Amino acid sequence: MKGKLFYWAWSIYRDIVYSGLTHVSNKEDRKKIIRFNQFIILALLVNSFSVITYFYHKLYISALINITAAYLFLVAYYLGTKRKLIAGRILSIVNVNLYLIVMCFIEGLKAGDYFLFFPYFLALTFVVSIRRNYKELVIVYAITIYSLILALIVSPYTNDIEIITDKLYSSLYNGNLAIAFLLTMVFSYAILRVNKDNEVLILQEKRFGDTIYNTSLDGVFIIFKQTGLVASCNQRALDLFELKEHTEIEGTSIDQWFDEDHIKKFNSIEKAVFGNTNNWQGELSFTTKNGKTFPAYVSVVPFIHKDEHYIKISILDISDVKLTEFELMKAKEAAEAAVKVKSRFLSNMSHELRTPLNGIIGASNLLLQEEHLPAQEPYLDTLKFSSEHMMVLINDILDLNKIEAGKLELVAVPINMNEFLKKVIAQFTGQINSKGLQLVTDIDQRLDLEVMADETRLNQILSNLLSNAIKFTSHGSITIAARQVMASSTRSTIQFIVRDTGIGIPKAKHKEIFETFTQADVDTTRKYGGTGLGLSITKKLVNMYRSELYLESVEGIGSTFHFTIELPINENRKMYINEHSAKQLPLLTGVHVLLAEDNPVNLAVARKFLQKWDVNVTEARNGREAVELFRPGIYDIVLLDLEMPEMDGAAALKEIRKTDDQIPIVAFTAAVYDNMQQDLIQKGFNDFIHKPFRPEDLHAKIHMRLHAKRA
Repeated sequence: MKGKLFYWAWSIYRDIVYSGLTHVSNKEDRKKIIRFNQFIILALLVNSFSVITYFYHKLYISALINITAAYLFLVAYYLGTKRKLIAGRILSIVNVNLYLIVMCFIEGLKAGDYFLFFPYFLALTFVVSIRRNYKELVIVYAITIYSLILALIVSPYTNDIEIITDKLYSSLYNGNLAIAFLLTMVFSYAILRVNKDNEVLILQEKRFGDTIYNTSLDGVFIIFKQTGLVASCNQRALDLFELKEHTEIEGTSIDQWFDEDHIKKFNSIEKAVFGNTNNWQGELSFTTKNGKTFPAYVSVVPFIHKDEHYIKISILDISDVKLTEFELMKAKEAAEAAVKVKSRFLSNMSHELRTPLNGIIGASNLLLQEEHLPAQEPYLDTLKFSSEHMMVLINDILDLNKIEAGKLELVAVPINMNEFLKKVIAQFTGQINSKGLQLVTDIDQRLDLEVMADETRLNQILSNLLSNAIKFTSHGSITIAARQVMASSTRSTIQFIVRDTGIGIPKAKHKEIFETFTQADVDTTRKYGGTGLGLSITKKLVNMYRSELYLESVEGIGSTFHFTIELPINENRKMYINEHSAKQLPLLTGVHVLLAEDNPVNLAVARKFLQKWDVNVTEARNGREAVELFRPGIYDIVLLDLEMPEMDGAAALKEIRKTDDQIPIVAFTAAVYDNMQQDLIQKGFNDFIHKPFRPEDLHAKIHMRLHAKRA
């Protein structure tokens, strides 16, 4: 039973004390409400006890005054619960003071009601926080003291408003004294409890602050601004400077912990910081007790505490960051060196491989043009096909290297899209027919227009797709389609499609086949061959046109590759000779060419074509011989190989330019490297032509340079 009563009483007390906190989140405001509610509860208890006592002694006026005071306390409590705490507190303070003044006047000073002013002073200290509301407490105290003085002045010693005997006066006096004493003890205990809680809270906050201070990753110095001495430091600062005790650093000059080169810099920073009260962040170097220097990211913050100027220096050790930066720099330099070595290696290898291939391809072309036995033709075709296939592989590797290095750039030259597609199809018609496949073409008639594109790279994309389609198709058809999806007066959007009825690609391999050196599976590689570079290069080239290469394939049914690119339309259309007419090259009678080439096979091939065009050829076996043979006014154009013994092409060009700076000189070379055209022009060459060369290209270069010279 007692437990139930206690629980019931505690529930009521808790509901009253914690009422009005629903919409309050601030910790300090919550404390104010709780203390105010506790004060109201205690005041109501005192009023209730007084009402019972006064009714017992038949002092009905005093009882009525207490009931009125209790009612006003309830109104103040109500205002507090309705988020009007200030109004409630004002009402309660006014109520207490008026109550005590009236009671002293009604009962007289002999009853001792003025004793209740003393615990009321303590109650004010309990309700109003001295630390946070000092002015408010002073005002409330002043009002209360004034009320006490007023009560003592206006109240008689005894009063006959109520019938109070001497015995009852003695009882009232002793009762008020006892209540005052009891309330004084209660509020004293409450104040002590609050102070103790505040002290514990302060200590906890200090320990929490010290924990944060000492567990910070930054070393922290607190410096006296005027003297430059270290006032305090945290544990991390001791660790950074290899110290054990705070006394080893506190009281020392901050200058002795800086690297010598950074002392003046810090002093200037210190003056600037206090001059404009701004913070500073940057890198500085420090020296430990053992002479070890380490870099740090430093934050300098000025502040004032108790009229004393301080500087807070936060030090973050960035030695590991600097070491990582150094390692990254070394790795970057190593990577760049490796790229240069790789590029140079590929350039050299391309020259070494292209040089003999040039001879093979040139010789096979010459043999096919000369009279030969019918039985020899299959072997010559095989020789031509194999050498050209080897050249394709070399070009793939070089192109992949350029793309990965970001050095491959698309050029924009005018091409007739319809004629271009016819040439692409013509390249593969023989292979398609030889396998007994059907060739299906679907070329949009609207593509008879001239666009600006990189003909070589676009041809490479379509050739790779068609080569794969033919390779992996044994029966059925090969389809190449091109459609104009959208067009304006300046741009044309074209979709290219290559479809086959071959072996198809498993869905799980659709992404994998676009990776470098990857094919669908090992059996495919074993059966069909290939390096796995074609689709990877093709996808990267399509990406350079800001497009994507898409695949649709079903295993055993076939594959479809398609992509869409937007190309600018060339407004000034030009007609181009087709492949058939390109072979009908006009003669270059009367033209005298100095040809410098150290490889006898390549020299013979070039000489043979030049002589077919009725060109007068003077041969040089190396650069030095070319310089000795050159005379101004004799030659119309010079073809120089870049890499020759005794004197290379670049050195020979310099010597020739000393005697004739107008003669057209074309680099005749098998080398390939980044920014080749720009590099050769800077060296003094007018143009260049790759070996193995197409006869049409060589003829065009000579004709163009002669025309430019005469103009």
